[in-house]
Amino acid sequence: MITKPTTYTAQFVKKELQSILKEIRDNPKIIYIGEVFESRSYPRQVYSVWANDFSKNKKISDTIKQIDSILESRVNVGGLRQKLSPAMVIFNLKNNYGWKDEKHLDHTTKGEKITTDVSKLTPEQRDARLQELTTRE
Repeated sequence: MITKPTTYTAQFVKKELQSILKEIRDNPKIIYIGEVFESRSYPRQVYSVWANDFSKNKKISDTIKQIDSILESRVNVGGLRQKLSPAMVIFNLKNNYGWKDEKHLDHTTKGEKITTDVSKLTPEQRDARLQELTTRE
């Protein structure tokens, strides 16, 4: 077991991330970054600290992105193959990888008020509105 340093140096972080990447590649059952920290002398939260503190270090940043990409893919595929709880997959992808629910907004009215009561329209207005709606793309 590696003893926790008082300050994380770039050299230490690079070495740890390479070890984590190897562990993840060697064990396809790992789907959450916290799993690799169970055997380490420091908590999972240091991973987030490293990502923040070493964001300008290309080697460290790229390794973190690679680890995240592998784990995100495993969670996504596990959900698609129904091997993981759908609720946990959704929670994990939203909270760890920035996934969001897509909002569908209707922009077809172009700011016009939507009227369903056509009884107040004149026959000419109804015909014009019908023509407009049927020729829109």
